Amino acid sequence: MNVDRVENWKRFSKYMEKYIKEKTIEKYEIDTPGGFDLMSITRSPIICVWHILKYSLRMWNNKGKDHDLEKMAHYAEMAWTMSDGKVVRNEVRDNGVKS
Repeated sequence: MNVDRVENWKRFSKYMEKYIKEKTIEKYEIDTPGGFDLMSITRSPIICVWHILKYSLRMWNNKGKDHDLEKMAHYAEMAWTMSDGKVVRNEVRDNGVKS
């Protein structure tokens, strides 16, 4: 079986772009009525990691729901973006708040 990781990533990226536009932007937009985006408020990549773990365990326990894999991928991107691609650590920030 021949695997082209770059082409697979391009297909996945296009799929995720459509998923994010259709399933997340309006739902989590702070400026819309009822919208709430914990990631924008906390700016903590570790929260994204916790969500990845939550959805991973749900799938591991055969209790996965539609779009859990997409949610994990989206949280991975957000953690990467918030951390500028650096290692994410669960430690106390300069302001004394755990990240």
